[in-house]
Amino acid sequence: MSYQLQQNALLPWLARVFALNFGFNKAKDIFADPTGKENEIIRIFCAIKCLCSWTLENIGTVCRERCGGGSYLSSSMIPNAIEGSHSGMTAEGDNRVLMQKIVKDILTDK
Repeated sequence: MSYQLQQNALLPWLARVFALNFGFNKAKDIFADPTGKENEIIRIFCAIKCLCSWTLENIGTVCRERCGGGSYLSSSMIPNAIEGSHSGMTAEGDNRVLMQKIVKDILTDK
């Protein structure tokens, strides 16, 4: 992070991670007390899952590009991030399909 190119590439992603963390914590709060939001729980968790796994994949790719050959070492933990993001994007179904489900639910909700 001593170099401006690294900062310019990674700090926007870091800000997005903080925003997603707030969203994830809000989703956990709703899960703990779903009163009045029973029909929104699935939408919220599907959206957070998709956004988190897409963000992790992008962050892993940017880190790999910025770190060069060192990013292939298991000690850098970058391969684990990319592996985790790929499994997260397909674990409960393709993220694109989940996002389409969310949009369909929102559009048909009255």
